[in-house]
Amino acid sequence: MNEGKLLKFIISFLVVLQVLGFLFQNSLLCSASTSLLFISIAFKYILESKKIKPVHILVLFLFFISELMHLITEIGTIKHRMLVRIIGYIMLFYFLYYNHKSFKYNRRDVFTLVLGSLLYTVIFFITYSVVREPMGNLSLIGFLHLLLLYVLLIVGAMHYINIRSEKSLWFFLAILNFSFSDFVLLIDEFYLQSSELKVIRLICQPLALVFLVNYMITKYEYLKSEEFEGF
Repeated sequence: MNEGKLLKFIISFLVVLQVLGFLFQNSLLCSASTSLLFISIAFKYILESKKIKPVHILVLFLFFISELMHLITEIGTIKHRMLVRIIGYIMLFYFLYYNHKSFKYNRRDVFTLVLGSLLYTVIFFITYSVVREPMGNLSLIGFLHLLLLYVLLIVGAMHYINIRSEKSLWFFLAILNFSFSDFVLLIDEFYLQSSELKVIRLICQPLALVFLVNYMITKYEYLKSEEFEGF
């Protein structure tokens, strides 16, 4: 078993431990597995990246901190977590700008983008409508939080459909999981507290970070298969 496969196994194992720690209400297991999980994901980037970039480290650090904050009750409020994640999402726009290429779409691409955007727009407004009132004075921060994810996901989809590279696919998958994870976070925090939602997020958040690391370490190589002509 090479180092890459071993890391994948360790990360998967730690995700399972994190979920079990939550389900059995074992705070020590949950805290330890969460910390080790983020260390493993960071180590994956350091080990597999040919050139370590400070901006990559900073982005990963922000998302790690936002997840670890809830383990520290003194500073782990939802407001602080949302603000840290907003900064992280703003920085992700740098990646889109850095890797931007001129858009060239056919009719099928346009149809896919319009359909996907309409569906996500409906999800966006439904989610915000149910959490806006419970958020109270955090509603503006919550709106900005959801709006950044909304724009990132749509532009990420546009970027992937335009380029059809493995790198752009990893970015889209990362934002998709970030979106799902954070929408669930706000619903669980402000509208419908549920163990099932928390478990879903415990799975989606590490996936998003792993996909983001894969994006960071992958070169631009266009997908050969013509099957990837949509989402």
